[in-house]
Amino acid sequence: MTRACLSLLAGVYALQLSSFVPDSDLFAVGLVACFAGLASGRPRVVLFVAAGIAIFLVAAFDVINSRIQPQFVGDSIVTRVRIADFPQRHSLNVSLVIETIGNPRVPRRVRVSWHKPPAVIRFGDIWQLELRLRRPRGSSNPGTFDYEAWLFRDGVGAIGYVVGGRRNVLLRSAELRMTERLRQRVVDRLTMLITDTDRAAVLAAISVGARHLISPEQWRRYALTGTSHLMAISGLHVGLAAAGGYFLVSLFAAVSCRRRNQHVVATIAAAVIAAGYAVLSGLAVPAQRASLMISLAAIAILMRRQVMPVALVATVCVCIVLVSPLATLAPGFKLSFAAVLVLIWLARRYRTKSETRRPQWPWQVLRQLAAVQAMLLFGLLPLTVALFNRIAFAAPLVNLLAVPIFSIVTVPFTLTGIVLDGALRPAGDKALFAAAFSLDVIELLITAAARIPGADFTTPRIAGPAWIYVVLPLAWVVLPPGWPCRRIAYLAVVALALYQPPRPAAGCADIDVLDIGQGLAVVVTTRRHAVVFDTGPAYRGGGSAAATSLLPFLGYRSINRIDKLVISHADLDHAGGVAAIRANVDVLDILTGEPLPGLESAARRCVAGDSWRYDGVQFDFVHPSTELKYQGNDASCILMISSGEHRLLLTGDIEGPVEEELMRNGSISKVDAVIVPHHGSRTSSSLPFVRALSPSLAIVSASYGNRWGFPKQDVVARWQAVGARVLATSTSGAIGMRLCAAGGLVSVTRQRATQRRIWHE
Repeated sequence: MTRACLSLLAGVYALQLSSFVPDSDLFAVGLVACFAGLASGRPRVVLFVAAGIAIFLVAAFDVINSRIQPQFVGDSIVTRVRIADFPQRHSLNVSLVIETIGNPRVPRRVRVSWHKPPAVIRFGDIWQLELRLRRPRGSSNPGTFDYEAWLFRDGVGAIGYVVGGRRNVLLRSAELRMTERLRQRVVDRLTMLITDTDRAAVLAAISVGARHLISPEQWRRYALTGTSHLMAISGLHVGLAAAGGYFLVSLFAAVSCRRRNQHVVATIAAAVIAAGYAVLSGLAVPAQRASLMISLAAIAILMRRQVMPVALVATVCVCIVLVSPLATLAPGFKLSFAAVLVLIWLARRYRTKSETRRPQWPWQVLRQLAAVQAMLLFGLLPLTVALFNRIAFAAPLVNLLAVPIFSIVTVPFTLTGIVLDGALRPAGDKALFAAAFSLDVIELLITAAARIPGADFTTPRIAGPAWIYVVLPLAWVVLPPGWPCRRIAYLAVVALALYQPPRPAAGCADIDVLDIGQGLAVVVTTRRHAVVFDTGPAYRGGGSAAATSLLPFLGYRSINRIDKLVISHADLDHAGGVAAIRANVDVLDILTGEPLPGLESAARRCVAGDSWRYDGVQFDFVHPSTELKYQGNDASCILMISSGEHRLLLTGDIEGPVEEELMRNGSISKVDAVIVPHHGSRTSSSLPFVRALSPSLAIVSASYGNRWGFPKQDVVARWQAVGARVLATSTSGAIGMRLCAAGGLVSVTRQRATQRRIWHE
């Protein structure tokens, strides 16, 4: 079964990691592997690999084919829908997952936002809504969250928003199935009983898997300290529920069922309770894994068969992959199974010693628990780096103290509290209060740990041989204690913490135009310096593109200091992320085209003629001049980046009059590349301006399917007419290039091309 499991996963992940084009290297490798398997007399392995590819392909195209058809994109569609999950509120916006009822134009599962809904929206409500939808698509930047993959594995066929108006009508309230009704009842009880919203949010998450109440700040603090798993129903929670059920049923059976084997009754009850809890929690992958393992282990015990842990894990893995192939995309799938395998490996290592050793002192037990936490940190490190680009060094210390409190107090009292309802509700409420109090202790631990320097480390972009630093920590897990080579794991972690991704050579600059929707954000890095030109938009419902795209990108490139932050002008699509950048990155100098609220004393105006030089690369402002007063788009800072005879121009949102002025005073000439002004609007890119620049590359920063239709086709044609290759972030994702004195634009990359996956539009 283990070999079958590994072969099946090989097929599934080969397809996930492939760019899904015929000339992909992985396709060639897979073809060679298939022939090698057949030639070696192992056709069963080839069969399982092919089965993994096939089942993932079928599931993938089932989701892809369910997406909204292009002819309906952007239409106002009035349809009946059912609220399919707990609504999540963000300031004045509410995020909804809806299931459409009887409308072939709209996919079955849709995710929408609703700005200022006229009524409280509840799980299970039936509404008539006016929707404006588009195909599932997100920004595509190096080192950032893959929003499209998340929508894909959730089976979402369209995203969009609710159009405000009288067409939106509540038809029926809270039509819930039995498990949904139980979940809603528990959430309502917790929110009414526990006045602290943060505590109520965690209790709702660990009791019925409802995580819609957890704030972004809570997620950040738990992720920072490696304790996010506490807020997700995992094997720990399901195992505790099963163990508690076994203990209680054993006591009851010992008293009332003396003629029956109480062990058999309690084992069956534990499996049923684990399965029931997993269903009640929403059947997340870790809960599925734990409940299936408990059920199969119970069957083996009742049949008096020996339980083989690795075979058990492999069987459960195969079951989940066969039933839900897209679940393999979820980080919880990878981390859950990896953590179980690490614990099994650890148990085997210490099993022989525990059989012969005398009873241990408390500090010896504590030492072993600490070893377990360290083992999990090192064992899961390659996955956490690959999935999240971070290492929570504080995790072993925090989990060493938090997990026992969670296991002994928080989870048991929470589950007891929700079970004790009706006439026993007063006792249940007290249990829930006790669980909430235990969270106060855990919060103190998390807050204290988050303040430790180096508690959380964001790993930069790992390239080439540097991946050895990520893999070597596994030596501490795999090798037995006492082996000299085992300590190489410590050296690898130190090397990973000190690792810096390659920077451009002197005389070269890397310019990355990020895919941040309708706005602009450009990052320029030289050998030892970084310049950020604009920060992207702020969102109406709260947050900004800087938080979701720009900051993760800076961390991915190991940029923790910005030498110059240039805000071209005050429009929100260019200056919306200033606060987020200043709160998270050390900014040495801020220059703006227009005054920005709150930055009057911290920033200075950009002025034509100002210049500086970093590592052989020249930076010059060519607009605005000091003689004339500009406002709005025409006040935009224009920055020329030069390396030798080669140049790139950053234009902001300038319009026709400024373009004429620049040509009149001779501030511009031929360039290698240009950021097209004002996102490709007709108010800019006049023909004389385009001819004066005559770039080989013109880049448009605009959102996919934006309502203004940017870039305008006649504007694109104008740039193409002078020989420019026109790329847009809306279709290419982030666009990266290297400008050097020797060779000019020596490389141009498009994120959507280099990271193409089957689920990407």
